[in-house]
Amino acid sequence: MVDLNLRFETFPNLLLFLLLTFVNSLWIYRNLKKKSGFSLKPFILINLLLFIAWGRLIHINGDESEHLHCAWMVSRGLVPFRDFWQHHSPFLWVILSPLFKIIKPTALIFEMSRIFSGLIFTLIALMGWKISSKVWQEKANLSVYLLVLSSVGVLGQFFYLRPDLFMDLFLLFGLYFSLEIPGKRLSPAFFAGISFAIAASFMFKQYLLYLLPIIIIFRERNKLRAGKFLIYLIGLAAGSLPLLFYLINKNILSEFISWVFKFNQQRIILWTVVFIAVGVMGAWGAYQLLSKYRKSKDIKSLILFIAFCMSTLSALTSTVVFSNSYYLGFWFVLCAIVSGGCNIVKMTEGAATLTKKSIILGLFFSLLIAPSFITLMTPRDNCFSNDKKVISKLMEYCGDDTCLVIVPLHPIFNYDATRLYLHWQYHDFANQFSSVRKDLRSKDIAGAIINLRPAVVLYKLKNSFFILQLYQKTLISKDDYGELASFMKENYTVKKLGEDDKHSYYIRNDKI
Repeated sequence: MVDLNLRFETFPNLLLFLLLTFVNSLWIYRNLKKKSGFSLKPFILINLLLFIAWGRLIHINGDESEHLHCAWMVSRGLVPFRDFWQHHSPFLWVILSPLFKIIKPTALIFEMSRIFSGLIFTLIALMGWKISSKVWQEKANLSVYLLVLSSVGVLGQFFYLRPDLFMDLFLLFGLYFSLEIPGKRLSPAFFAGISFAIAASFMFKQYLLYLLPIIIIFRERNKLRAGKFLIYLIGLAAGSLPLLFYLINKNILSEFISWVFKFNQQRIILWTVVFIAVGVMGAWGAYQLLSKYRKSKDIKSLILFIAFCMSTLSALTSTVVFSNSYYLGFWFVLCAIVSGGCNIVKMTEGAATLTKKSIILGLFFSLLIAPSFITLMTPRDNCFSNDKKVISKLMEYCGDDTCLVIVPLHPIFNYDATRLYLHWQYHDFANQFSSVRKDLRSKDIAGAIINLRPAVVLYKLKNSFFILQLYQKTLISKDDYGELASFMKENYTVKKLGEDDKHSYYIRNDKI
């Protein structure tokens, strides 16, 4: 199922969209009337400012806390899957873990991670433009590329530190080297293999793209096909070695396969979210690439066209949650790359009057910038600064002690008293998957709390008492619940650390 998500479900959102369309159309009309043309720079600048503002204001995300916390745990010698539950590849945490040996425990880590993610996104943007200009050559239009890419900055949530970011970057490296495979050189196939293998080590979402070099190699009719294919396989093996070495060294290869592949495979659904203007630019660019290949037999245009089709099919058959558009991050970047040779003004060639041209263009540009406006203006209970304050207080109370806190507001530099620290592990997955319930029940949660006496324990989760939820989910027994309730009352004090009751915690009495 494909959802053409416009994000105009409410009257205020629709009103904002119509206002943007009116202003855009009026500005374009005035410029076209002067016959001076109009620049895309204002729209690019608006999108970039919205993206930066979103990165400074949006609340702390569960994935941010999760991956930072996992990297910290790996830096302290804990082994994924065995010492803490996860269903992601540990490669990102292994890469980041040396940093956590020198970083001081402070909530500033979230600002540092967003700055770092912004730098990675900048590299993605540069690499994407390098590919777009390489394929489109003299027709490459930097303004169109930046317009589409900047319009999906908020939708792709590129300021969040996720493995997707690193997957995107290395997929682009793989695509870049794939463009060089046709010819007599063998090295591009090798470097494409390394790049795609490293991308897969972070995340395996865009799985069909790993077949791209094989299609390119066997399309050629020369004696180098077998050698290039072998070189590509060697590159894949070489790029896989770092992660494989870690998994084998820690003796968790079977757990990795079980949770990252078998478990996640259960969650694949044919449902994705497409933002219509971005999809239009991607489809238009793909059509232009195919036309370019038919006219000039330019192999690079064909390769990029095939990559776009493979990425689209991968996106449609990957794990996607409705409204979480960041699952399409790489596809968004690829849409910007393939549309880099399109002339947006040509969209209005069939319009008879200047007014109609202005309205068409105004409407189109509103479709590109309105989703970011609406995302930023959507009312929410918390924001980045408030979340950071709560986490700072949690870290003060925890010190070097253990805790039982659910992300996103997690004191990430602290050990967990149980295997329970993820909201989706506890609330969603445990209800749906017996394997997750079995893993959670493998830990005596009540015994761990009583014996370890964590400094902080969650009091409420979504306005429900956390200890009671543990009993209702059968993660503790009736007797455990009674013993825990008495233990918490005797040894802990409930404190509100945020601006509402949603941020209430049991604080151990000697910590107050």
